[in-house]
Amino acid sequence: MKTIKLICIVVFALIITNCSNKKPESEKSMNENIAEVVEEKVIEASLYQRLGEAEGIASIVDGIFEEHRNNPVLKDKLAYLFEDTEHMAVVKKHICDFLSTGTGGPENYTGKEFSVVHTGMKISEKEYLTTVDDILIALDKNNIDLETKKDMLFILYSLKGPVIGR
Repeated sequence: MKTIKLICIVVFALIITNCSNKKPESEKSMNENIAEVVEEKVIEASLYQRLGEAEGIASIVDGIFEEHRNNPVLKDKLAYLFEDTEHMAVVKKHICDFLSTGTGGPENYTGKEFSVVHTGMKISEKEYLTTVDDILIALDKNNIDLETKKDMLFILYSLKGPVIGR
């Protein structure tokens, strides 16, 4: 019985001391601590934002085609684009819109379905992988960070099926 009384007294004493309205000057309230944590929390940017939004994506697309123009594996296959600046502008616009739509941006892709666009091109696996390499080079030249490049690489490999051999 003495043990129970002693436990009750200790518990009662703890309750009273914790219920006191006084707090030491060095302690912060729970709300103050939460406010600090919220302020410090980094909100992750969308892939669209990490690519530099519309302007960054346009620069990346220009860089991709510059790499393709100098790539011995792709330059002959894409010569028809390089010779027709109007067609090239349309293709670049579609790619920018496609990237924007697929990465969380506001632009809407209104072009044809991806597999339809590549039908008849008979893109080999080597050509596809070379294209991926050119895209990674363009991302590097646009100072895109490693995590964003990994995200783009994931997307590029997910699109491999609808492109190869069509």
